[in-house]
Amino acid sequence: MKRKLTHVALICLITLIGLELGGAIYEGVVVASQWSAYPPASFAILQEPYALPVEHYWIPLHMLAQVFIVTVLILCWKEKRVRHIVLAIVGLYITLRIPTFLYFIPELNVFTMTDPSAPFSQELKDRADLWANLSTVRTIIIASVLVLSWVAFSRFNQQNQIMKDEQLVVAK
Repeated sequence: MKRKLTHVALICLITLIGLELGGAIYEGVVVASQWSAYPPASFAILQEPYALPVEHYWIPLHMLAQVFIVTVLILCWKEKRVRHIVLAIVGLYITLRIPTFLYFIPELNVFTMTDPSAPFSQELKDRADLWANLSTVRTIIIASVLVLSWVAFSRFNQQNQIMKDEQLVVAK
C-alpha cells in the first residue's frame, strides 16, 4: 500500500512541477513581456479593475507542490537512493521560494501600485527587465526540480522492480 501511495505521490509531484514549469514559461514569454514593455503604462495589466490575477494560479499551485514535496520526502525517507534526490528537490524548491518572497513578490507589488498614467520611466523599465530576467533563473530551477522529480520516480520504480524480482526468487 505504501509503495502505491508513494508512486501516486511522485506522479502528482511531477504533474504539479510540470504545471509550474509551464506557468513559468508562459509568464516569462507572454505575461512579463507585456507588463514590462513600457512602464509604467504597461503596468496597467497588473492593476485593477482588470488586473491579471497571477496569484490565483501560483498560490494554490505552490501550496500543493510543497505539500507533495513533503509527502514524497516522508514516503521516500527509507529509500536511500530516492531520498537523496528528494532532498535535492527540497533544497532547490527552498532556493526558489526564498527569493520569491524576498524580491519577486515585493517588486511586483511595487509595479502594481505604480500609477500607469505617469510618463515612461527608464528606472522602472530597468527594474521590470531585471525582474523578468531573474525570473528566468526561477524557471531554470523549476525545470531542474522537474528533472529531479522524474529521476526520483525512476529510481523508486527501479527499486520497486528489484524488490519484486527478489520476492519472486525467494518464492521459487
